[in-house]
Amino acid sequence: MSEHRLAGVLRKPSDLLDRFTMADNFWSLSAFFFIFSVAVVSAIFLLLNNTVTSGSDIKAVWPILALNGVIALGLLVFLGLRVWRAHRLQSRGVVGAQMQGRLIALFSIIAIMPSVLAVIFALVALDRGLDHWFSNHTKTLIGDTTSVADAFLTRQQNALRSEVDMMARDLSAAAEVFRGDQSRFTEYLRTQADLRGMQQALLIDDDGNIKMASSREENVLTLRPSDSSLATARYQTVIVASVDRGNVIGLRQIEGLENTYLYTVRMMTPGISEKLIRTVAGMREYSIMEERRLETQITFSLAYFILTLVTFLGSVWLGLAVAGRLVLPIGKLIQVTRRLGAGELDARIDVEDLRGNGEIRQLSETFNQMADRLSKQQSDIHERARFTEVLLAGVSSGVIGIDKNGVINHANDVTRALFPSPDDTLIGAKLAETMPEFNRLIQALAENPASRPSIEFSLENGTHNGRIIRATAQITGGARDETIITFDDITDLLTAQRNAAWADIAQRIAHEIKNPLTPIQLSAERLQTRYAKNGKEIDDIFRQCTDTIVRQVEDIGSMVDEFAAFARMPSARMTSLSLVNTVSEAILLQRIAYSDIEYVVGDLPDIDMIGDRRLISQSLTNVLKNAAEAMRAVDGERRIELMVSANETEVTLSVSDTGKGWPKENRYDLLEPYKTSRDEGTGLGLSIVKKILDDHRGKLILSDAPWCASGGTGAMLQMVFPLQPPEVVGESIVVEEM
Repeated sequence: MSEHRLAGVLRKPSDLLDRFTMADNFWSLSAFFFIFSVAVVSAIFLLLNNTVTSGSDIKAVWPILALNGVIALGLLVFLGLRVWRAHRLQSRGVVGAQMQGRLIALFSIIAIMPSVLAVIFALVALDRGLDHWFSNHTKTLIGDTTSVADAFLTRQQNALRSEVDMMARDLSAAAEVFRGDQSRFTEYLRTQADLRGMQQALLIDDDGNIKMASSREENVLTLRPSDSSLATARYQTVIVASVDRGNVIGLRQIEGLENTYLYTVRMMTPGISEKLIRTVAGMREYSIMEERRLETQITFSLAYFILTLVTFLGSVWLGLAVAGRLVLPIGKLIQVTRRLGAGELDARIDVEDLRGNGEIRQLSETFNQMADRLSKQQSDIHERARFTEVLLAGVSSGVIGIDKNGVINHANDVTRALFPSPDDTLIGAKLAETMPEFNRLIQALAENPASRPSIEFSLENGTHNGRIIRATAQITGGARDETIITFDDITDLLTAQRNAAWADIAQRIAHEIKNPLTPIQLSAERLQTRYAKNGKEIDDIFRQCTDTIVRQVEDIGSMVDEFAAFARMPSARMTSLSLVNTVSEAILLQRIAYSDIEYVVGDLPDIDMIGDRRLISQSLTNVLKNAAEAMRAVDGERRIELMVSANETEVTLSVSDTGKGWPKENRYDLLEPYKTSRDEGTGLGLSIVKKILDDHRGKLILSDAPWCASGGTGAMLQMVFPLQPPEVVGESIVVEEM
């Protein structure tokens, strides 16, 4: 999920696609959009067809086109917002958005290309068709037809004009008859009309009122003459041809008759009249079409554009629908895959939501089966890992796991105890920085990866100084290519081996040396006694020599006794004892033996503890003796301080002196048998003390005297005994403070 996070940081399914495209009613909306599109196209086609065939004003279609354009524009904005949102989701890296964008683009390209080509072809075809309709040849044909029709009408009009003129003169000549006998004049009018082939002959006044008619049937004016026609008819004949009615009308004033006009109607030949009607209508329609050619082209262009736009919007809509149906399950699959890859092993795909998606449903079911197997395998691995961790936590050896970059990825409790780190930051740290003691081992393994090199080193980390570590390493191989380091603290093993060896040597030496010591000492003493009994004066040199022999034999005997005591250290016998009495007795003996030393004893708390009184007294005596002997070569104040402190679980005996102090380095060597910093020391005193502390499961602390901080010299030894009896006899813990 950056970005991201995945995890995670991961988005909800509702963010995978536009909510609208995932709605359950999307296909219903798609059907409505399809029906609407068909209705729009059909309405435009019908309106255009009706307008063209009827010859009505094509501008009447424009409101419908405008309405459809507004609706299409609204759909364009609506879908544009959806496409923009899909693009924004794609730029944000939302799952499935990229595929959705590609599908929309694909459907749009598939739809727009043929639609644009169809529009171009239709517009070109329309322009070419209109060019053909309004070509010069067509115009010539229409012009010739118009000329023929006009010539025919002109001939009809001229013929009727001559007849009307002669008839008007004849009627004017019979004006007296009109005034005297109108019935006779009416018969005369009918005879004139019949002779000249006129279907109707009327006498009318200026107002269009009929004065007389040639026909006995109902007489009406076919076309009422206008004032201008009446004015013209006073001095010439007016002829009006009506092609729609199929007749020719003549109008002429009759001289001699006041306010009287001759109004005649002659019908054209029926067949010719119909042809003339059609010719005139065609001429009129052709003229209208020629005048509206630009409007027609614009209207058809708009109709084609709306058709293309509707087709394009339908394709985008279909792209959204198909993208929603395809991308949603794929997006869910990708999302669950990412969750699974991020460690969320319980992530599954809800196959119940994938209705009708056969292959995707099968893929999802297969994915769920794979996830189940992976989860089970991971659970088994975790179980084995926990078992391994428990197993490694219980072993006495230290175990360290590092990856190929030298980073520590595992360390058991033994490792953490010997190599403590602040805040337990051992995991994830560099081995070379945290535990440089193993660098030599890693270097040897890098030189020969197939080997299992081993090293021994002395630990110098300020907490467990002097511990001897034996370590081995090997490469596990495989894909992870890790290195496993195992090591053991063999300090106690080596100490036990040395103690056993020294004990055997001490026992043999004590046996071999002590046998001749007694005869030597007795012989020297016997020589002194013999010479003294005989009254002989003992020579000073002789006396010095025998005294030296006796004294050296005693020293050698004391040394042999110490050897024997070290070799035959008795087991501790735990009993209840008073620590105050034990400390007081040891101090009393040391004050008598070393009267030149000042002993300062702090308050002795009344403490009862469990331990071996004799061994505790021996250990305290050895410590006090070592302190006293350490101050022989020191000039100045000789003082030993003994302090006793206790808590709920342990008691501490602290002995400090003003001697030269412990060596700065390798103090732990003084705890080994026959290791000493004094020329006259045997090196067994502190070894015996350590052995007694081991038996009591105590710990021995070697540090500088408190006054060393202010410039003085001296050493301090602290013996820490548990107050409760130990369940088993074990090792002491040796802690050194610099």
